[in-house]
Amino acid sequence: MPQLVRLLTATLLYLLVAYAPAMADEDAPRYNQVHFQIERSRAVENDRMQAVLAATAEDDSAARLADQINRTMDWALKAAKTKSNTETRTGGYRTHPVYDKEKIRRWRATQELIIEGSDFAELGSLIGQLQERLQVTSINFSVSAGKRRAAEDGLIAQALEAYQQRADLVRKQLAAKGYRIVEISINTGGGQPVPLMRGLAMETAAVAPPALEAGTSTLTLIVGGTIELQ
Repeated sequence: MPQLVRLLTATLLYLLVAYAPAMADEDAPRYNQVHFQIERSRAVENDRMQAVLAATAEDDSAARLADQINRTMDWALKAAKTKSNTETRTGGYRTHPVYDKEKIRRWRATQELIIEGSDFAELGSLIGQLQERLQVTSINFSVSAGKRRAAEDGLIAQALEAYQQRADLVRKQLAAKGYRIVEISINTGGGQPVPLMRGLAMETAAVAPPALEAGTSTLTLIVGGTIELQ
Protein backbone atom coordinates (compact mmCIF):
# COMPACT_ATOMS: atom_id res chain seq x y z
CA MET A 1 0.00 0.00 0.00
CA PRO A 2 2.75 2.57 0.84
CA GLN A 3 4.41 1.73 -2.48
CA LEU A 4 1.16 2.46 -4.32
CA VAL A 5 0.85 5.82 -2.54
CA ARG A 6 4.44 6.72 -3.41
CA LEU A 7 3.83 5.72 -7.06
CA LEU A 8 0.69 7.86 -7.33
CA THR A 9 2.45 10.81 -5.70
CA ALA A 10 5.39 10.54 -8.09
CA THR A 11 3.05 10.35 -11.08
CA LEU A 12 1.16 13.45 -9.94
CA LEU A 13 4.40 15.39 -9.44
CA TYR A 14 5.58 14.38 -12.92
CA LEU A 15 2.34 15.57 -14.53
CA LEU A 16 2.52 18.90 -12.70
CA VAL A 17 6.10 19.46 -13.85
CA ALA A 18 5.33 18.41 -17.43
CA TYR A 19 2.30 20.63 -17.88
CA ALA A 20 3.45 23.64 -15.85
CA PRO A 21 5.27 25.33 -18.79
CA ALA A 22 2.25 24.94 -21.06
CA MET A 23 -0.10 26.38 -18.40
CA ALA A 24 2.28 29.26 -17.78
CA ASP A 25 2.50 29.94 -21.53
CA GLU A 26 -1.31 30.06 -21.80
CA ASP A 27 -1.54 32.55 -18.96
CA ALA A 28 1.32 34.71 -20.23
CA PRO A 29 0.31 38.17 -21.48
CA ARG A 30 0.16 38.65 -25.23
CA TYR A 31 1.80 41.68 -26.84
CA ASN A 32 1.83 43.21 -30.31
CA GLN A 33 -1.39 41.51 -31.37
CA VAL A 34 -3.70 43.25 -33.85
CA HIS A 35 -7.24 42.12 -34.68
CA PHE A 36 -9.01 43.20 -37.85
CA GLN A 37 -11.37 41.87 -40.51
CA ILE A 38 -11.89 42.08 -44.27
CA GLU A 39 -15.26 42.02 -46.02
CA ARG A 40 -15.88 41.14 -49.66
CA SER A 41 -19.22 41.02 -51.52
CA ARG A 42 -20.41 39.84 -54.90
CA ALA A 43 -23.74 40.10 -56.73
CA VAL A 44 -24.82 36.67 -58.00
CA GLU A 45 -27.72 36.03 -60.37
CA ASN A 46 -30.56 34.14 -58.74
CA ASP A 47 -31.16 30.74 -60.32
CA ARG A 48 -33.73 29.31 -57.94
CA MET A 49 -37.40 30.22 -57.47
CA GLN A 50 -39.98 29.25 -54.86
CA ALA A 51 -43.68 30.06 -55.04
CA VAL A 52 -46.25 29.51 -52.30
CA LEU A 53 -49.89 29.24 -53.33
CA ALA A 54 -52.94 28.64 -51.17
CA ALA A 55 -56.33 27.06 -51.55
CA THR A 56 -58.73 29.11 -49.41
CA ALA A 57 -62.49 28.72 -48.90
CA GLU A 58 -65.33 29.31 -46.43
CA ASP A 59 -68.47 27.30 -45.65
CA ASP A 60 -70.97 26.92 -42.85
CA SER A 61 -70.25 23.18 -42.85
CA ALA A 62 -66.80 22.14 -41.66
CA ALA A 63 -67.08 18.78 -43.45
CA ARG A 64 -68.14 20.35 -46.74
CA LEU A 65 -65.36 22.92 -46.43
CA ALA A 66 -62.72 20.21 -45.85
CA ASP A 67 -63.97 18.32 -48.89
CA GLN A 68 -63.70 21.44 -51.04
CA ILE A 69 -60.16 22.22 -49.92
CA ASN A 70 -59.05 18.61 -50.33
CA ARG A 71 -60.46 18.38 -53.85
CA THR A 72 -58.83 21.67 -54.86
CA MET A 73 -55.45 20.58 -53.51
CA ASP A 74 -55.71 17.20 -55.20
CA TRP A 75 -56.33 19.00 -58.50
CA ALA A 76 -53.36 21.30 -57.90
CA LEU A 77 -51.00 18.43 -57.02
CA LYS A 78 -51.95 16.51 -60.15
CA ALA A 79 -51.32 19.62 -62.27
CA ALA A 80 -47.94 20.23 -60.60
CA LYS A 81 -46.79 16.63 -61.06
CA THR A 82 -47.04 16.99 -64.84
CA LYS A 83 -44.06 19.39 -64.69
CA SER A 84 -40.83 17.38 -64.71
CA ASN A 85 -38.54 20.21 -63.56
CA THR A 86 -40.67 21.38 -60.65
CA GLU A 87 -40.44 20.19 -57.02
CA THR A 88 -43.78 20.15 -55.24
CA ARG A 89 -44.88 19.73 -51.63
CA THR A 90 -47.85 20.74 -49.51
CA GLY A 91 -47.50 23.31 -46.74
CA GLY A 92 -49.61 24.29 -43.75
CA TYR A 93 -53.29 23.34 -43.45
CA ARG A 94 -55.37 25.59 -41.19
CA THR A 95 -59.06 25.57 -40.32
CA HIS A 96 -60.65 28.06 -37.93
CA PRO A 97 -64.15 29.27 -37.07
CA VAL A 98 -65.58 32.64 -38.12
CA TYR A 99 -67.60 34.21 -35.29
CA ASP A 100 -70.54 36.58 -35.40
CA LYS A 101 -71.76 37.86 -32.04
CA GLU A 102 -69.79 35.15 -30.21
CA LYS A 103 -71.37 32.37 -32.26
CA ILE A 104 -69.72 30.26 -34.93
CA ARG A 105 -71.37 31.21 -38.22
CA ARG A 106 -69.04 29.49 -40.68
CA TRP A 107 -65.61 27.96 -41.12
CA ARG A 108 -62.57 29.15 -43.06
CA ALA A 109 -59.76 26.87 -44.24
CA THR A 110 -56.44 27.33 -46.06
CA GLN A 111 -53.90 24.84 -47.34
CA GLU A 112 -50.59 25.82 -48.93
CA LEU A 113 -48.87 24.35 -51.97
CA ILE A 114 -45.13 25.02 -52.38
CA ILE A 115 -43.50 24.70 -55.79
CA GLU A 116 -39.85 25.40 -56.58
CA GLY A 117 -37.16 24.84 -59.17
CA SER A 118 -34.76 26.45 -61.60
CA ASP A 119 -36.90 26.34 -64.75
CA PHE A 120 -38.56 29.76 -64.47
CA ALA A 121 -40.57 29.34 -67.68
CA GLU A 122 -42.10 26.08 -66.46
CA LEU A 123 -42.79 27.50 -62.99
CA GLY A 124 -44.42 30.61 -64.45
CA SER A 125 -46.66 28.51 -66.69
CA LEU A 126 -47.65 26.29 -63.77
CA ILE A 127 -48.43 29.28 -61.55
CA GLY A 128 -50.72 30.70 -64.23
CA GLN A 129 -52.51 27.35 -64.41
CA LEU A 130 -52.85 26.98 -60.63
CA GLN A 131 -54.19 30.52 -60.23
CA GLU A 132 -57.45 29.32 -61.73
CA ARG A 133 -58.28 27.91 -58.27
CA LEU A 134 -55.43 28.95 -55.94
CA GLN A 135 -54.04 32.30 -54.83
CA VAL A 136 -50.35 33.23 -54.87
CA THR A 137 -49.08 33.99 -51.37
CA SER A 138 -45.45 34.71 -52.27
CA ILE A 139 -42.76 34.26 -54.90
CA ASN A 140 -39.09 34.37 -53.92
CA PHE A 141 -35.81 34.05 -55.82
CA SER A 142 -32.53 32.78 -54.40
CA VAL A 143 -29.11 31.37 -55.31
CA SER A 144 -28.82 27.59 -55.52
CA ALA A 145 -26.47 25.77 -53.14
CA GLY A 146 -23.98 24.81 -55.87
CA LYS A 147 -23.80 28.29 -57.33
CA ARG A 148 -23.46 29.79 -53.84
CA ARG A 149 -20.53 27.50 -52.99
CA ALA A 150 -18.72 28.40 -56.21
CA ALA A 151 -19.22 32.13 -55.57
CA GLU A 152 -18.12 31.80 -51.93
CA ASP A 153 -14.96 29.92 -52.96
CA GLY A 154 -14.02 32.86 -55.18
CA LEU A 155 -14.78 35.31 -52.38
CA ILE A 156 -12.67 33.31 -49.92
CA ALA A 157 -9.63 33.56 -52.19
CA GLN A 158 -10.16 37.32 -52.64
CA ALA A 159 -10.75 37.96 -48.94
CA LEU A 160 -7.73 35.95 -47.76
CA GLU A 161 -5.48 37.76 -50.24
CA ALA A 162 -6.87 41.10 -49.04
CA TYR A 163 -6.35 40.02 -45.41
CA GLN A 164 -2.69 39.24 -46.07
CA GLN A 165 -2.24 42.60 -47.80
CA ARG A 166 -3.81 44.40 -44.83
CA ALA A 167 -1.63 42.42 -42.39
CA ASP A 168 1.49 43.40 -44.34
CA LEU A 169 0.38 47.04 -44.31
CA VAL A 170 -0.06 46.92 -40.52
CA ARG A 171 3.39 45.35 -40.16
CA LYS A 172 5.01 48.08 -42.25
CA GLN A 173 3.23 50.94 -40.50
CA LEU A 174 4.26 49.63 -37.08
CA ALA A 175 7.84 48.94 -38.22
CA ALA A 176 7.70 45.24 -37.36
CA LYS A 177 10.04 42.72 -38.97
CA GLY A 178 7.31 40.20 -39.59
CA TYR A 179 4.04 38.76 -38.32
CA ARG A 180 2.31 35.48 -37.74
CA ILE A 181 -1.40 34.69 -37.86
CA VAL A 182 -2.61 33.74 -34.39
CA GLU A 183 -6.18 32.89 -35.37
CA ILE A 184 -8.47 33.44 -38.34
CA SER A 185 -12.16 32.90 -39.12
CA ILE A 186 -14.24 32.88 -42.31
CA ASN A 187 -17.92 33.78 -42.14
CA THR A 188 -20.46 33.97 -44.94
CA GLY A 189 -23.72 35.89 -45.00
CA GLY A 190 -26.20 37.68 -47.21
CA GLY A 191 -27.94 36.18 -50.18
CA GLN A 192 -31.38 36.16 -48.61
CA PRO A 193 -34.34 35.19 -50.85
CA VAL A 194 -35.54 38.10 -52.97
CA PRO A 195 -39.34 38.52 -52.85
CA LEU A 196 -41.10 39.24 -56.12
CA MET A 197 -44.71 39.60 -55.14
CA ARG A 198 -47.16 38.79 -52.39
CA GLY A 199 -50.89 38.39 -52.00
CA LEU A 200 -51.74 37.93 -55.67
CA ALA A 201 -55.25 36.66 -56.24
CA MET A 202 -56.86 36.07 -59.63
CA GLU A 203 -60.59 35.56 -60.13
CA THR A 204 -60.66 34.92 -63.87
CA ALA A 205 -60.92 31.39 -65.27
CA ALA A 206 -57.93 31.78 -67.58
CA VAL A 207 -54.85 33.35 -66.04
CA ALA A 208 -51.74 34.46 -67.92
CA PRO A 209 -48.38 33.42 -66.41
CA PRO A 210 -46.92 36.09 -64.09
CA ALA A 211 -44.08 38.29 -65.34
CA LEU A 212 -40.90 37.04 -63.61
CA GLU A 213 -37.54 38.74 -63.12
CA ALA A 214 -35.06 36.78 -60.99
CA GLY A 215 -32.63 39.63 -60.23
CA THR A 216 -29.52 39.10 -58.10
CA SER A 217 -28.55 38.34 -54.51
CA THR A 218 -25.54 39.85 -52.76
CA LEU A 219 -23.28 37.29 -51.13
CA THR A 220 -20.99 38.62 -48.40
CA LEU A 221 -17.93 36.96 -46.87
CA ILE A 222 -15.99 38.22 -43.85
CA VAL A 223 -12.49 37.11 -42.91
CA GLY A 224 -11.51 38.15 -39.40
CA GLY A 225 -8.49 37.26 -37.34
CA THR A 226 -5.57 38.25 -35.16
CA ILE A 227 -1.94 38.70 -36.13
CA GLU A 228 1.05 38.96 -33.82
CA LEU A 229 3.80 41.34 -34.89
CA GLN A 230 7.38 40.13 -34.50
